[in-house]
Formats: sequence, C-alpha cells, structure tokens
Amino acid sequence: MKKQLLVISTGFALFSMFFGSGNLVFPISVGTECQGHFILGSLGILLTGVIVPFLGVLGMMLFKGDISHFFNCFGKKGTFIFSLIALSLMGPFGVLARCLTVAHGALTMILPHISLPLTSLILCSIIFLLTVRKNKIVTILGSVLTPFLLLAITAIAFFGVYKGTLPTAAAIGSFDALKTGFFQGYQTMDLLAAFFFSGFIIKYLHDRFPSAPEDKSKLKIFSKSALVGAGLLSIVYVALVCLGWIYHATLASVPPQEMLGVIALNSLGALAAPCVCLAVIFACLTTAIVLTSLFADFLRTEVTRSKIGNAPAILITLTIGFLVSTLEFAGIARFLCPVLETIYPALIALTIVNICNKFWGIKASHWPFTLTILVKLFAFR
Repeated sequence: MKKQLLVISTGFALFSMFFGSGNLVFPISVGTECQGHFILGSLGILLTGVIVPFLGVLGMMLFKGDISHFFNCFGKKGTFIFSLIALSLMGPFGVLARCLTVAHGALTMILPHISLPLTSLILCSIIFLLTVRKNKIVTILGSVLTPFLLLAITAIAFFGVYKGTLPTAAAIGSFDALKTGFFQGYQTMDLLAAFFFSGFIIKYLHDRFPSAPEDKSKLKIFSKSALVGAGLLSIVYVALVCLGWIYHATLASVPPQEMLGVIALNSLGALAAPCVCLAVIFACLTTAIVLTSLFADFLRTEVTRSKIGNAPAILITLTIGFLVSTLEFAGIARFLCPVLETIYPALIALTIVNICNKFWGIKASHWPFTLTILVKLFAFR
C-alpha cells in the first residue's frame, strides 16, 4: 500500500512539473488548427509533449540526475553553453516571459483594459519580492493550484462539450493535424524542463524510498509513476485539443493566451470564468518564480562566479523577462519556434542514445545531436 501511494504521489509530482502556462495554451491552438482531426492533432502533441519529456526524465534517472554527466559528451564548456542557452529559453527569453503574457491574457477577462506592460511590471514586482525572500508561498500555491486547475479544466471540458457542438472534420488535412500537434509539442519545452527539474523527482523518490537496495527498484516505481503522470497530462491535452476544435469559430480572432478564458466564459458563465482565470494567473506566477530563481542562480554562480548578489541576479532576470514579454505571446513564439524546431530533434536523439547507453552499453557521443542539427539546418532549409 505504501508503494502504491508513493507511485501516485510521484505521478502527481511529475504531472505538476510539466503542467505550466504553455500547457494550457498550445493544445487549444492545436484544436483550432486541426480541421476537425482532433484525434490526430492530440496524437501529435502527445508524442512531443508527453512521451518525449518523460523519456528525458527517464534519461536523467539513469544518470542519477547529474546534468553534467548526461551532457558529458559535449565537454565542460559545451555543457556550460548548453545550460546557458536552455535556461535562457526556459527563463527570461522564453517561458518566463510567456508566463507574463498568459497571465495578462487571463487577467483581461476580469480587467479588459489593463495593458500588457502594466501587468508584466506588477507581476515582475511580485515575483521579485517572493523570489528574493525564498517565500514558501510558492510551495503552498503549487500544491493547491494543481488539483484546483485539474478540477477547473474538468469543469470546462464537461460543460464545454455539453454546451458545444462538435463540428464535422474536413475531408483533407489529417496529416497536417498530426504535424501541427507534433510541432506545437516542441513549444511546451518540457524536454528542457525534464533535464533541469528531474533532480527534484529523483530526490523525492530517494527520500521516500531510501531502503531500495538497487536503482532498479526506484526505476520500477518511476515507470509506474510515469504512467500516472503521463496519463493525467494526456487526458488534459486531449480535452483541450477537443475544446479548441469545438470552439474554433469563436476563437478565430482570439489571441492564444486568451483562449482558455474565452472557453471558460462560454462554458461556465460570467461568474465561474473569473475563478478559472485567477487560477491561471497564480499558476503562471508560481511557474515564473521557479524559473526566475533557476536562471538567477545560474547567472550568479556560473556566469558571474558570485560577483553579483542574489537580488541583482533576480533583477537582471526579471528585467529581461519584462522586455521580452512586451513582444506579446505571438511575438515570443515567432522567435522561439525556429530555435526549438532546430534543437528539439537533436535533444531527442541525444536522449535516446544516452538511454541506450545505460541499458545496452551503446557508446554515448555528441554525434547524434550534431548530425541532427546539421540535417535540420541544411537538408530542410
């Protein structure tokens, strides 16, 4: 019974790790673009938004959470450069800035006339205060918001399907739907999250199962937990893709970051929708705090070698995030998309090779990563 509870709690921890602001946006976008082939659209995003990130966690489990060891084939300098690029994309140049725009999109359902710069400035101030003090409110909000968001999405999905009508699928475009879902899964950037956040899951398993005689025991528990976490994430994605198609006509001129709020308004009504929007705002806030802390710590310890303090590092991080957020959600996606479409397949190839190295002794090398990058740059121009 104790192991079963550990499996379930670890599964929920995995789900929480990958359930961020982008996970509420991109599946709905897939639904609006899938021409009714929402099953294939869902399959595409499940491949790159669920299976690939969980492969990343498995790889890090096999390497005991040591990111330097996982990327050892690049050497010390290569690992530093990769970490800097990855944390920049997850932090102020990507996901952090995107969190600010998604929170603004939700806030406009309550305060329609508030501007993006003002919202970003307010949120950055709150993030600075909570991050610099290492406030425990992040842990409390995270533990409360995950089940609340799941409940809210369940309500939106149920009433959205009940009140909406599933339109007929187009006769053509099934492959396009699969491709759209596949590439939108890149945008979640959850494979990058797996590399840097897996240590929390590994420590969580170790602390709660210290008596395991071998790593195989923990790997077995992780495998079962992964099914729980991946199952929850898959259900949410399929539900959001379906809602995107049901309401695609209503969402035609709605920015991606506001789509969930519009669906909530149509399915739950004017009174319930603001509660959902507030939950989205707080979810974005907690994600942003974690990413701010992660990038600021790397900036302080690895880039400047502790020449700046914690507060200045956080301030620099948030200043960049604020400036990038003014590009709006679509603007951020425009410069992130080509970067992710180039590096994501290479990271997938490297992850698979590293997993094969641990299971079957295949030699780890940077060549799968390098060759995939070269093929992408020169063969698909």
